[in-house]
Amino acid sequence: MTETQRKEPVIALLGQPNSGKSTLFNGLTGLKQHVGNWPGKTVEQKEGYFVRSNQRYTVVDLPGTYSLSANSEEEIITRDYIAEGNADAVCILADASQLERSLFMLADFAGIRTPAFLLLNMMDVAKDQGKTIDPQRLEKKLGIPVVAFSATDVRHYDGFYRALDRVLRDRPLLDTWDLEQEYQKKEGFTGIKELMPQTGMGQYSDFWLAAKLMEGDIPVTARVKDLLKPEDRRALEQQLSQIKNGALLTGECKFAWIDRLLKGAVQGESALHHWGNLTALRPADAMENRWRWRSFCWGWWPPLSLPCRLWWAEVFCLPC
Repeated sequence: MTETQRKEPVIALLGQPNSGKSTLFNGLTGLKQHVGNWPGKTVEQKEGYFVRSNQRYTVVDLPGTYSLSANSEEEIITRDYIAEGNADAVCILADASQLERSLFMLADFAGIRTPAFLLLNMMDVAKDQGKTIDPQRLEKKLGIPVVAFSATDVRHYDGFYRALDRVLRDRPLLDTWDLEQEYQKKEGFTGIKELMPQTGMGQYSDFWLAAKLMEGDIPVTARVKDLLKPEDRRALEQQLSQIKNGALLTGECKFAWIDRLLKGAVQGESALHHWGNLTALRPADAMENRWRWRSFCWGWWPPLSLPCRLWWAEVFCLPC
């Protein structure tokens, strides 16, 4: 058996639209890629490979989505691909120039038991904004490799390769303890989590399942119910009937977790837009107003899907 005939590690690229996934995919694979459709779907499937040190690596550019909820075909394809154990490592891309919003994907991924690392892409843009980001501080909090990165600079992909080697060797999982503490502040979460299968479901942990059930995720709820005993299923239905605006509640938890994650790790020009007399507010008042705007953006028009709410919050409100 030659070196290139060994098992090919599979790297899945995960991120929101415009996070730089496609730029990284093209930078890694060049012309060694195939574009088609996911089986039975009209969603584009992009897969390629690169060879490094006589080892071939497969790269899958997952559809760009704002979250891992079941609001679209793209989101379902993305989370099912990861949850079925198809990837040896997940590379999560975040836009370093607007971390508070782009890290929502990381928060939604938390609880999926697949080794991962975080790329802070567009660091050049963040630097131009006057921001300084400390990847080591974020790495200490998250428990996975964090890399300052610019996908457009193909000559400097060394940080990506070093992080990939660490993930394939050490198999680190994202530390979810702080986020779970946020969820436990919400009434009903603990009771729902206690009814989840203790070993989770595939790559999904019981923690991740409980959060999705709170959000009213229909496919996940149906699959969990199929695994439960009749009495546990009835207890779960009772718990879920008491949850109101579950997606809003978990969204608040995720953004609170992101705020704490970034505290002390990001310095420089504030990412917040200043509208009207908001520029005159004291910092504490500005923070309070940000949460009011955020709650408004997430609470208004309940029928809107999560991507629409994130878009609305980004365009019309203080950034989430």
